Amino acid sequence: MKPRKTKDLYSTLMKKGFSSNPEKDHHKCLVLVVDGKKQNINTYFSHGTPEYGAALMSKIKSQLKFDDTKLAEDFFDCPMSKEEYIAMLRKKGAV
Repeated sequence: MKPRKTKDLYSTLMKKGFSSNPEKDHHKCLVLVVDGKKQNINTYFSHGTPEYGAALMSKIKSQLKFDDTKLAEDFFDCPMSKEEYIAMLRKKGAV
């Protein structure tokens, strides 16, 4: 996966149904919320990392339950909507 700026990743996730989990304080933890309920899909952001390289992006891809790199890229580049992402997760039985 291509490198991305941390602030852009964070912004995209917040727009697509994730919210900050204040119970976790070592790193910023974002958890997916669907229909007002927290799901078991989350990812962590380091406080001082300005950009995530390919290795970290691969970890985020896995944490967000993407099997296909192209789908993950579509999610972060915004062709994939929040609704499409949730539908994909429901099809997999992840939510």
